[in-house]
Amino acid sequence: MACLAYQFPNEEIKVFTGEWIEETLENLPDDCFFITDFTKEKMFYFQIGQTVDSIPESALSYKEADDVFVCNQKAYLNGLQYFIDGFELFGIEKAIFSRIKLVGKDDASSAGLVFRKLADKYKSQALVYLASDEKFGTWMGATPEVLLSGDQSKIHSMALAGTKNNSIIQWTKKEQEEHQYVADYVLDKINIQGPKELRVSPTETVQKGAVFHLQTSYEFQLEKEKWNALMQDLHPTPAVCGTPSQAAQDYILTNEPHEREFYTGLVGWRGKDQLSVYVNLRCMQVLKNDFALYVGGGITQASNIANEWQETEDKSGTLLDVIFE
Repeated sequence: MACLAYQFPNEEIKVFTGEWIEETLENLPDDCFFITDFTKEKMFYFQIGQTVDSIPESALSYKEADDVFVCNQKAYLNGLQYFIDGFELFGIEKAIFSRIKLVGKDDASSAGLVFRKLADKYKSQALVYLASDEKFGTWMGATPEVLLSGDQSKIHSMALAGTKNNSIIQWTKKEQEEHQYVADYVLDKINIQGPKELRVSPTETVQKGAVFHLQTSYEFQLEKEKWNALMQDLHPTPAVCGTPSQAAQDYILTNEPHEREFYTGLVGWRGKDQLSVYVNLRCMQVLKNDFALYVGGGITQASNIANEWQETEDKSGTLLDVIFE
């Protein structure tokens, strides 16, 4: 038995038992919840068995802490400097470098309880989900980043990049450039599909969980026959991968010291006439005795490695503030 629980923004929690089925994204069926890894090579969709009132502990599968790679601050800083040192050789303008932060569970932090607290706190801000299966363990997240959402009358997308932990702090040139990479990329990919009535909002500062980001929003019309193609083209965006896109992805897969698994993959609903697909940020793997939080940041040659460590610490607060409140 496997389990799925989710809450889309401003909707009610839904909980199911059933089966996670592995398939390719190209063959994703209509009307299902799905989740992919960073490369989209692994994709699972949920086949509902029955609706239940709460997350049954018997349906949750946990891996051990030994199954994930965790580094301390010194190792992270050394690894990040090595990561940056290769940019010029491989033609990398920007790439995302991530790490795994391990925190121990306590008696009040069961997966079901933490999911409910996340759903309550981020009811209007994020897709909150829990996915569990013996094939991949138990994953949970509260992700604010919409890849594509809407129907044939209007599709919404966003570019979300740049991070600070205080609204008073001014955006740096590095953060503004980081956001512009993403904004230009998203707009180019949308335009390739020939959208109608495309509107691009002015860039604004938004709060997402414990941190603030720069956000540019897009609205447009697009025939549903093109939805899968746009989803494939958009992801991974420079916000979770880098620039140039393919070179950055190859560089990450070669040089990050851990497997991202579902972190920075896709998660959400693909309906026959409706989409609600998110980029899987602010997520964690729930282990037998620990939570493994996946956090990262956009890196350029101008990055300050100590600041990047702090950014990952800040981002982990979205989940930690709920786990231990």
